[in-house]
Amino acid sequence: MCGIVGILNLSGAPTDINILKKMTDKIIHRGPDGEGHWIEDYIAIGHRRLSIIDPTSAGHQPMISNDKRFIISYNGEVYNYIKIRDDLKKKGYRFNSNTDTEVVLNAFAEWGEESVKRFNGMFAFAIWDRFKKTLFLIRDRYGIKPLYYSEVGGMIIFGSEQKAILEHPIINTDLDLEALLEYFTFQNIFTNRTFQKKIKLLEPASIAKIEYGIENSLRIHQYWDYDFTYNKIKINKKEYIEELDRLLKVAVKRNLISDVKLGSYLSGGIDSSAITYIASNTIPYINTFTCGFDLTEVSSIELGFDEREKAGMMSRKFKTEHYEAILKSGDMERSLRDLTYHLEEPRVGQSYPNLFIAKLASKFVKVVLSGIGGDELFGGY
Repeated sequence: MCGIVGILNLSGAPTDINILKKMTDKIIHRGPDGEGHWIEDYIAIGHRRLSIIDPTSAGHQPMISNDKRFIISYNGEVYNYIKIRDDLKKKGYRFNSNTDTEVVLNAFAEWGEESVKRFNGMFAFAIWDRFKKTLFLIRDRYGIKPLYYSEVGGMIIFGSEQKAILEHPIINTDLDLEALLEYFTFQNIFTNRTFQKKIKLLEPASIAKIEYGIENSLRIHQYWDYDFTYNKIKINKKEYIEELDRLLKVAVKRNLISDVKLGSYLSGGIDSSAITYIASNTIPYINTFTCGFDLTEVSSIELGFDEREKAGMMSRKFKTEHYEAILKSGDMERSLRDLTYHLEEPRVGQSYPNLFIAKLASKFVKVVLSGIGGDELFGGY
C-alpha cells in the first residue's frame, strides 16, 4: 500500500524534520516495513513502505534519480513496468533495483508529465524536480490510490491520508459545511472537497504542478478522461465474450506480480469467484478469505446475506486454502471507531465487514485481490 507525505514551504523557510516524522508516523499502518525522509531547505518528502516488489533496501524511498535531479515518494503499482524499464534501458538508463518505483522515477526523468500516459496501474506519487524547483503530485486514472493536499499559510502540504496532513500544526480542523451538505444530499462527495475545510482531494487522472518562487503557482490539469464514443464496428456476441475473457485474464494476471505472498477475497459471487479462478491457475492453493455472519439471531431474507456456503463451494472447486471471519450482531458498533479512523470520510459509504476480512487476510498475506466493483461494472446485482 505505502504512504507518501510532504511539505513545500513557498516562503523559503526551512522545513521541520520533526513535523515530517509525525506525518509519516501517523500512517505507519500503510507502510510498516520501513520509513524514509528527505529534506532540502524548504522542501521535505516522507515515505512509509509496504514492500511488495523487490523488498530489499534497494527499494528504499524517497528515491533519488542517478543524476540527483528528481526525488520520488511513490504509492502503487505499475503493471507494465517491465516493458517500460526495457524501453528506458535502450535509452541508456541504469537501474539499481527491481522496483517499479525506479521505473516511474526514470520514466518521469525521460518523458516528464507525458510519462504518466504510459503507466498501466494504480498509483499516487510526488516528484520534486531539484533543478526547476517544481513539485508534481500525480494520481492514477481512476483514483484508486488516494492523495490529499492543503494550500495554506504559504505552504503545500500533502499526504496519502488526511490524518497525516492534520499532523502539521498550521492545519486546523474546521468542518467544510458545503462538503457535509453535499454528502447529505447525494450520500457521497462528488467534488474535490473533504470534511476538512483546509484539505482537498487531488482528483483522479490529475497532475498538480507547483513551481517554487512563483506566487499562486498551483496548477492542476486532467491528463485523461473516459471515452464513451460508440464503436460502430460490428462484432458478434461470441467475439465480445472472447475479448472479455481475454481482458479479464490479462487484468488479473497483471495483479499477480509480487515478491511477497498473495491471496484473494472470495465471496462466492461472480466477481471474486472469477478473479480467484484465474489466479488459482497461476498460484496453486492460493489463500482465500470470506466474511460471514452469525446466523443464530437472524431469519427470513437475512439468512441469504451469509455467503460462506457459496464461497466454500468455490474454494473446493478451485482448491484454495480458505479462511473465514464470522461477524456477530455487535461487531458493527464495536468497529466504528477503527472504521471511521481509516475510512476518514464515507465517500462511497462504509462497509464494516471489509475491515474485519482485511484484518483476517493480513495474518496470512500482504496482498489481496478483490472483486469489489465487479457487480457495478457489469450493470448491477
